[in-house]
Amino acid sequence: MPAAGESERAPNIAKDVWDAAGIRAKSEGLPLIWIMSRALAEYAAGTLSLSRTATGARAGSRRGRSIFATDAVWSGADEQRAKDRIRSMSALCEILLDAYARGEIHPYARMVTTAQRDALAAPSTPDGATPGPSLPAAA
Repeated sequence: MPAAGESERAPNIAKDVWDAAGIRAKSEGLPLIWIMSRALAEYAAGTLSLSRTATGARAGSRRGRSIFATDAVWSGADEQRAKDRIRSMSALCEILLDAYARGEIHPYARMVTTAQRDALAAPSTPDGATPGPSLPAAA
């Protein structure tokens, strides 16, 4: 179930990457759509960097997979993706899930105030930069 304000998206993601990420998410007791949503939000906020910009997945095995993101997160991730020279949002989503499946990124929950949450969806500043959230440092 999507969170308030999230819309369904359908990036093309390779079956083997989707399945591998699903296995890890299930082992951790987390829904895969939550993992994807959090990874996109962290990437858009600039708090998640990627060690790879491609996966080893076969091109012919891709199809649209349902994920959920707010317009602000999707736009922010798209802007960062372009800066990182990743060819498409589908490629970005696949790269994020591949990194998760391989254990390169890890989910965690962070308690935030409503104001901090809303800062994640703040519009871009006049110079085009998207302000990141001012969240407390993780201990």
